[in-house]
Amino acid sequence: MFEEITVTASRRAIGLQDTALSVTAIKPEELSISGLNKLRDVIEFSPGVHYAGGSAPVGNTITMRGVAQAGRASTVGLYIDDVPLGSSNSFAAGPTLHFDAVSGDIERVELIKGPQGTLYGSSSMGGVVRYITKDLSRSDFEGDVKADLSSTKEGGFNQLVSGRISSPLVRDRLGISVAGYYEHFDGFIDRIEESPTGAAEDVDSFDRWGVYAKMAVNPTENLSANFLFVHTDVESSGGNTVVLEGPPFVPAHGPFSTDEGENDLNDEFTLYAGTLNYDFEWGTFISSTSYQDRLNSNSADLVATFGSLIELLSGQPPGSVTSAPFTGLIKTERFVQEVRLTSKENQSLEWSIGGIYSDENSSNIQRLEGFPGGFLALDVDLGSGVEELALFGNLTYYLAQNFDVTAGARIAWIDSAVALTDGPGLIVADLPETTSSDTVDTYSFTARYRPTPDLSLYMRIASGYRPENANLPLLDAMGNNAAPAIIATDTLWSYELGAKGSLADNKVNYDLALWYIDWTNLQVVTFVNGASTGGNANSDVTAYGFEASLTTRLSDGFRLISTLSFSHSTLDDDETAGFGALAGENLHLLPKWSGSVRGIYDFPITHNLDGFVNAGIKYVGSKDTGYEGGIGADGSIITPLIANFTLDDYVAVNLSVGIRFDNIAASVYARNLFNEYAFTGGSARPLVGFTRATANVLQPRTVGVVLKVDF
Repeated sequence: MFEEITVTASRRAIGLQDTALSVTAIKPEELSISGLNKLRDVIEFSPGVHYAGGSAPVGNTITMRGVAQAGRASTVGLYIDDVPLGSSNSFAAGPTLHFDAVSGDIERVELIKGPQGTLYGSSSMGGVVRYITKDLSRSDFEGDVKADLSSTKEGGFNQLVSGRISSPLVRDRLGISVAGYYEHFDGFIDRIEESPTGAAEDVDSFDRWGVYAKMAVNPTENLSANFLFVHTDVESSGGNTVVLEGPPFVPAHGPFSTDEGENDLNDEFTLYAGTLNYDFEWGTFISSTSYQDRLNSNSADLVATFGSLIELLSGQPPGSVTSAPFTGLIKTERFVQEVRLTSKENQSLEWSIGGIYSDENSSNIQRLEGFPGGFLALDVDLGSGVEELALFGNLTYYLAQNFDVTAGARIAWIDSAVALTDGPGLIVADLPETTSSDTVDTYSFTARYRPTPDLSLYMRIASGYRPENANLPLLDAMGNNAAPAIIATDTLWSYELGAKGSLADNKVNYDLALWYIDWTNLQVVTFVNGASTGGNANSDVTAYGFEASLTTRLSDGFRLISTLSFSHSTLDDDETAGFGALAGENLHLLPKWSGSVRGIYDFPITHNLDGFVNAGIKYVGSKDTGYEGGIGADGSIITPLIANFTLDDYVAVNLSVGIRFDNIAASVYARNLFNEYAFTGGSARPLVGFTRATANVLQPRTVGVVLKVDF
């Protein structure tokens, strides 16, 4: 029999099979014994969710279903318990500065697919990643320590150590937990001698650490409160990036080499959150208050990317600029207050109502120079903010014990502001504070039918959105603003049919979802002379696909978990306002097919000693990085501003074997066992006079050992 999984994706604690949403729930501890310790690892064994980028914890993107990460605001929401994380602002790098909490104090990760505008608000058009923190002990002292030591081919020695303690302070009333981790990844990308900062090995190395502290108090039977503190820090000196030449595009300096200069990156994230619950006889009142602060700074020599632009602006001959030091700083502060009143489960009429207020402010400072000569091309101080007030509600009515319908609605009032100053005024123009106001409503409708205890069918119609933002101006060659003044709200509607159930006396569990999406006015990134800003496409998008997962218990100790997903996401018409593409072209960085098979075999060795084997195979289909363009419907030539090359499909295999003795577990593992070489992300960025193509490389074979002790 399978252990029943309870999830809170619908903001209620419901069995996974009865949740009328497409949800994948994974416990990070089940993967960590096999050396899988990142959000990427969770995503790659989940249908309908995709991860693009390198091996570093930041600078990557997440997509769900056919909702590509087009534009500067996120399409996937991020939550830890009831707290929204990150930014919905178009100028705070929200899509690439997501929060990876898998190595932290996390009980499970819920991947909620499809638009979640009514329950989770803006920037959750594709879905939501939700971290659920561990419950802490109020009765016994407990804890664990873990060490993961490994070596990467083409790289060096890696280490990850973590630990957690949980203890009652007042039995059954007050408890605390503290968890932390430290990781050093040695990297595998080498810098060539011709780079601006000279040759170096393993430049994509990074160090990261994090601390989680949680306190839970129950002063009365009806009143409870949780307080959470999180701080994480990442430092690196380069990225997982190789330069390509072509077409056909192949590594220009070898499979693991880059010509980019040193890039010193520091990313700090701090969160303070408190949640109050009061249990009435007829319902529950929940108040969630949080403050988060993120500071992301980097410095690099970007002569390979912007040298030609500096030469154009300064009037210097081609090839004369040999160094282009860049410094950047993004700082975002966000305060969120949510209150929610939820009825008890009663199999008759259930409801929830609430409101949320969010206030975020960001500063984005950038400076770019060219040498020799010290030509100042960019000296930007960009301030931006988004303030949102929303009211929402859900109502579920049971027409029969096994048939219910749910309607949800949310209305949001959004104010945004942008102000910019730039010393040289060559790439961007000064912009006095510009404000924008918008009102957005979203809806969801769900019908759920359970003909038998082993089968749940549902139909869901839902909408999602990203908020309107005032825009950043970009100057063309004539000194005129080539960008729209406003990045308008984009919206989508999703139509979904799902089936969840079990067969053969609960030895087989399955989950299937079919979906169709109509996406209008999508927000996009536009380019002028290699610099980028926001805008809206003048083509809508149609997407459709399916997700399937099957979990089979072949014997008492052997489980097989299989997933398969397909998505088809294309432009309805020729696109000429943003990136430039023909009708029917695929949205970028979305594989049509992906799938995985994960086997878990537990077996006894002696009376006190058990063994296990975990094996995983993941397949990621080919995906486009941009657009081809060509002859449009009206006979005009459409030139893409995001050039395309294809990332080939690949298969990677993971394997681990280990033992468990009482409270001790140990394993030996190999990630990417057959050392598959593949690209996991990439772009062909338009610059002055040429296109610079780069790609992220799949981490080579990594062999390691894990030791975990519970106490």
